[in-house]
Amino acid sequence: MATLTPTLTLESTDATSDTLSFSVTDVLTVTDPQIGLSKIAATTTGNETIILASHSSNRYLYLKHTGKDADDSDVATTLGVEIENNKAFAELGAGEWMFVPVAQTGGSVAVQLEASSGTIIAEYAYWTKV
Repeated sequence: MATLTPTLTLESTDATSDTLSFSVTDVLTVTDPQIGLSKIAATTTGNETIILASHSSNRYLYLKHTGKDADDSDVATTLGVEIENNKAFAELGAGEWMFVPVAQTGGSVAVQLEASSGTIIAEYAYWTKV
């Protein structure tokens, strides 16, 4: 078993009526299977770009829309994040990222990506929760 230490920091002087400034850190215990930092070209067909195969374990998923397409050109199109059967649960713009626990109690779930047009290079990694 290994540990993973995620930290989220949010700061702003104009997003709320008060200055926003906080940070949250946790230490997560993880095990195999895991996938280290990887890249994949997402197409406009979600089930062609599966980054997390069906599983019944809790997994921590990191995902980033790189803002690039398969030939390294800049793109501004969105990247849909879906579970099986094309059920979207997030949409990332160029440069946006997410870190989220993925699980489905009593069943299994896969995570797939779908570009709104063309192709989008996504960066991702995941770890299994102990």
